[in-house]
Amino acid sequence: MLNLLLNAAHAMPEARVASNEIRIQVRPDGDDAVVLEVADNGEGIPQEILPRIFDPFFTTKPRGVGMGLGLSICHGIVTSLGGRITVHSSPTRGPASA
Repeated sequence: MLNLLLNAAHAMPEARVASNEIRIQVRPDGDDAVVLEVADNGEGIPQEILPRIFDPFFTTKPRGVGMGLGLSICHGIVTSLGGRITVHSSPTRGPASA
């Protein structure tokens, strides 16, 4: 959860701090499952890198700023517990992960 929130926060432009927003929603999904959604109003993820965001060591941050393991670790934890993690993004609307 922390990795998802940090990624969302890092993706938001510093120039518009007053209007940056991260939303978290939890809702039931069937008898024994829940959906946890993290959404933000950042700039979104370019379509060409979406397929790689859960790859270990993949990052768009400058060298020395991040190792590219946060989303990979999230993916590993969620799938090892029988869940799934997906991402939806529009470069004009921002990402939403569940």
